[in-house]
Amino acid sequence: MGAERDRRAWVGGVAAIAAASALAGASVPASAAGDRGPLTCLDGYVWRQATPRDHVCVTPAARAQTTRDNALASSRRSTTPGTFGPDLCAPGYLWREALPGDRVCVTPATWQQVHDDNLTAGARRNALRVKIARDAATGTYRVHADGINVGVARVAVFSPGRTTPARSWAVVAHRSAHGPGGELSFDTRLPACTTHPDAILRVRDPSSLRWSSSRRIATGCARPSLRPTA
Repeated sequence: MGAERDRRAWVGGVAAIAAASALAGASVPASAAGDRGPLTCLDGYVWRQATPRDHVCVTPAARAQTTRDNALASSRRSTTPGTFGPDLCAPGYLWREALPGDRVCVTPATWQQVHDDNLTAGARRNALRVKIARDAATGTYRVHADGINVGVARVAVFSPGRTTPARSWAVVAHRSAHGPGGELSFDTRLPACTTHPDAILRVRDPSSLRWSSSRRIATGCARPSLRPTA
């Protein structure tokens, strides 16, 4: 019975991956590969890098514009001495101000784009925001995550101090209707206990493979008790 259950779980996981691949399309993610921590961009976005410490997530086109503006910076400075010294812009240009102290001269349209990107920076990060609530209908833990990439994510429950999940599920994150990236909602079917929290729940992103921060849950009333999965 155990072997047959594992075989069915494996077949189900393969089917979920195929479904998610169709949803996500065949395009190659534009973000930097791998986990770069809290500053990781969602697929389709890259670091702007107006300066080496500029990690605002923008479209590849916006990053290319930033590179061009940096290359043209000296040609856009005013040749007339002024109050602002050598950083004074020629007529038709103004300081970009992507970060404090950024005095590269750009067009007003680019200035507006830069400041719009700054305002939306948080929504374009692979933030992996996870909320856990008690499902009113089932009395079980329901997981909701956004700031995640589209594809097959992993929802996992860990025993304290363990790096191997006690339970895990492949869950498809669909494209979000509310902003960049995807979102998922999943009922773990684990009873929401009133006992002391004794386990940790985390969600793994399907693209960067980074894990969310930990959320503590109580599993003491779950039957059968949590056991490591294969």
